[in-house]
Amino acid sequence: MINRTKDLEHAEHNFKLHTQLLEDGNYDDWVITTGFYSGIKFLQNALFPSEYICPSERKMKRFNTFAEYIKANRSLNQANAHRILANIVENYVDEEDVKNSYKDLKDVCHFARYINYNVGKQRLQVATEALTVLKEYHDKIKIPQI
Repeated sequence: MINRTKDLEHAEHNFKLHTQLLEDGNYDDWVITTGFYSGIKFLQNALFPSEYICPSERKMKRFNTFAEYIKANRSLNQANAHRILANIVENYVDEEDVKNSYKDLKDVCHFARYINYNVGKQRLQVATEALTVLKEYHDKIKIPQI
């Protein structure tokens, strides 16, 4: 049975809206944005709890949630939550397709939010494929295989 965390519930909530907007076909920039935030929450749920280097103690420590890890980083005035997650993905995820998909999704979301909301079908496709990779990574880690 899968552990129902706040991150997973948030991921599924965002994913549901992402799917509805994708089916609607009128708000590609918001499809990408909701996909990105869904992907973030799927990653956070997949990557925690786990052991990571604690920045303040400079040794491995178990963190139950991403929020705990952020708190440890922010106590040292480290980067924002997006940079912290990107750092975890880069340093602790072995699968290159997951690393690349996270970066692709982050980049197309930035484009949609800050550069041009008319994202085009190619960026929409990149985002949709990247979210699929992140969700499958989550499911592989968190859903028991029968």
